[in-house]
Amino acid sequence: MTSLPNVPRPRRLALSAALLALLVLPDRGVPAAEPSAAARQAADQVLDYLASENDDLAAVALDRVRHGLKGSWFTRAACDRLSGLEAGRQAALADRGDAAAVSVAVKTLASSREPDLRAAAVQVVGRLGGAADVAILMTSLTADGPEREAARRGLVEIAGPDAAAAIRAAAGSGTPAARAIVIDVLAERRDRSALPVLTAAVTADDARLRGAALRALARFGGAAEIPAMVSGLLKSAAEERKEAELAIVSVCTVSPEATGATAALLERHRAADEAERRLLLPTLARVGGPRVMEIIDGMLGNPTTRPQAIDVLAKWPDASVKDRLLDMVGQATDPQERGLLLGALIRIAPLPDNKLDDRGKLELVRQTMTLCQTTDDRARLLERANAIRTIEAFRFVAPYLDDRSLAEPACRSVVELAHHQKLRDAHKEEFLVALDKVLATTADEELRERAIRYKAGRTWDRKQKN
Repeated sequence: MTSLPNVPRPRRLALSAALLALLVLPDRGVPAAEPSAAARQAADQVLDYLASENDDLAAVALDRVRHGLKGSWFTRAACDRLSGLEAGRQAALADRGDAAAVSVAVKTLASSREPDLRAAAVQVVGRLGGAADVAILMTSLTADGPEREAARRGLVEIAGPDAAAAIRAAAGSGTPAARAIVIDVLAERRDRSALPVLTAAVTADDARLRGAALRALARFGGAAEIPAMVSGLLKSAAEERKEAELAIVSVCTVSPEATGATAALLERHRAADEAERRLLLPTLARVGGPRVMEIIDGMLGNPTTRPQAIDVLAKWPDASVKDRLLDMVGQATDPQERGLLLGALIRIAPLPDNKLDDRGKLELVRQTMTLCQTTDDRARLLERANAIRTIEAFRFVAPYLDDRSLAEPACRSVVELAHHQKLRDAHKEEFLVALDKVLATTADEELRERAIRYKAGRTWDRKQKN
């Protein structure tokens, strides 16, 4: 029972009785065309309390609107009573699942300029409308604030095959900004029938459209979409190219059609001209695999292409190239080449390769540390080491807290490892000592806050940071 602490006792008893009566009103199921007298009496009782200034009464009445009495007759009655009330109460109509509320929501959009009311009306249209209402949601996409977000959410939720077709059609017209939002909606709906729309948009002149289409194809594209995605990548400017690369990599590595997609990418690379091949190599490197390594091997033997081959190796997705990199670092005589190779080792050392366990990864980190010749390289490696979430990795990092030149990156890694509560709790004393050193060393306020929280056995939210 909801409590009413600020209401005088006689009034509180009356309100409590009213609340109880509302709570026990039966769910009438699907009523006849004409509701019974008992149903109308129950409805009148609910409607009387919808506009109550007492939040407890109104909350229970709204719950009955959402989940209680059924039938369009009650929906219409609730719409009439709610039409003049605040947006938060009007939004309850969306949860009824009765399309009869849509016409009232459309009238609200035609007559009201109040942002929250319009957003509530759009929410009703999105939740309960159909294909004919997609145009209304598209219009609201051009609004500001809560109405635009409600329209985007409504396009994701609106049901029925005809609605899906209407959304696909909407993605082909309008401003690039609005079309990009609709393409993001198609991705969230995981509408595989939209693949032709997406492959057309991925080569559009507008960068927003290309980016939205690539994001969508990254979620459910396959081998057949790779040629279009490559065309989109080749059309992308430098600042957006990485997003295009990662979209292709996603299809080639984690999609159900990964093997076929990788074959399609390699075929597209084989058919490309020299300039296009250079642009595609970083994407191939992030996909990895034996056939890509064959391409790199052919480039390493050519002085002209060797620098690019080394740069490609630096983007390899796992530690399977560790032995090759260790050997090449040992043999390198050119300082720039050695720096690129060492940077690649620092990046891949803690990465999984389906062969190295955590102990093997830490051993590779140790080997790489012996090859580091500058403080910057050692600092980068120390921060990478926190990806190995073991007490051995912590014991490798912690001594560097006493090294003035490397104490700050060591602080960051110690704190990051302490973030993992099971690891921290299993070795509490060691972590307490190290976290005390962090507090005595770092001036980074966030690191200090985290160290204090972990010492106290508390958590730290990466988003909220409190």
